[in-house]
Amino acid sequence: MSSLNIIFPDQLSLRNEALQTASNEDLLLFYEPHDSFYEISHHKHKLVFQISALRHLINTIDHKNVKHEKISKKPSKLIEYLSELYKEVPFSTVNVSRPSDFKTLKDLMYFCQSSNVELNIYDDKNFITSPSDYQYWAKDKKSTTQEFYYRWLRKRNNVLMDDAKPVGGSWNYDKENRQGISKLKSSIPERSKITTDQITLEVMIEVQEIFINSYGDLESFNWAVTHQEAFKVFNDFLDKFLANYGAFQDAINKENAFMFHSLLSPYFNAGLLDPLNCIQIVEKKYQESNELIPLNSVEGFIRQVLGWREFIMGVYWDNMPQYKQQNFWN
Repeated sequence: MSSLNIIFPDQLSLRNEALQTASNEDLLLFYEPHDSFYEISHHKHKLVFQISALRHLINTIDHKNVKHEKISKKPSKLIEYLSELYKEVPFSTVNVSRPSDFKTLKDLMYFCQSSNVELNIYDDKNFITSPSDYQYWAKDKKSTTQEFYYRWLRKRNNVLMDDAKPVGGSWNYDKENRQGISKLKSSIPERSKITTDQITLEVMIEVQEIFINSYGDLESFNWAVTHQEAFKVFNDFLDKFLANYGAFQDAINKENAFMFHSLLSPYFNAGLLDPLNCIQIVEKKYQESNELIPLNSVEGFIRQVLGWREFIMGVYWDNMPQYKQQNFWN
């Protein structure tokens, strides 16, 4: 029997092993109608971005056995869909990158156990670490703090390190990243306009018709939907925004909502950008700039990606499912 390899809309990394390891005998399923799209009200930008990016990826795939399940007004739940698919095309194994949410993982486990199907879960290539890395680091610690996990990952990945010490002598330059807009001596660069193609336009129409209760205005949609476009946005950030990213990280400007922020999180979260690769490029850019790019900007960006992003992912998986019911502040 063949395997079923599943790709969800936020699993678009070209390093996704469910994508890489699919043989021509395996069924490669691109699954759009994620349960959470219907259970939670999402911003329309997010829905269009993920679905359009998935469809763009499909157009690049050379695989003879592809199934593409699109969003619809009344989709089946994931478990129901897999049960029906199993009747049509029996498969012995489900291969999937670790889902980004516990519920999807639980549903996959339930289906596979009840159907006597093997479940093979690959590491999530959208992240640099795995939940087991966090568990290893956190073991026997009385408390866990992002700053120290970040330092551990800096050493482990040799990021902004001078032998065993941090570049510049300090691990964290956050104190330099609190300037107000009045300190800005230059104008804020404009964001490049991304062309909306036919695929994205079609997705916009579908999202408007299907997710009528979702919020957001699609007229302002300006997100990259391919790996190549996302990398252009990343390079645009390096060239135009990184130098002032740190100093004005906490500043607010009513005339410009985004200021110098990277706006790269969706691309990391969906797999259009590789976080470690981007970190290495930022570090190289700093080294080649002769300090024209301030260290506080470079360290601040890297701390968001290598520190906070990896830490929160580790905390989430280390504490679920009970984490969802906890309410420390009552």
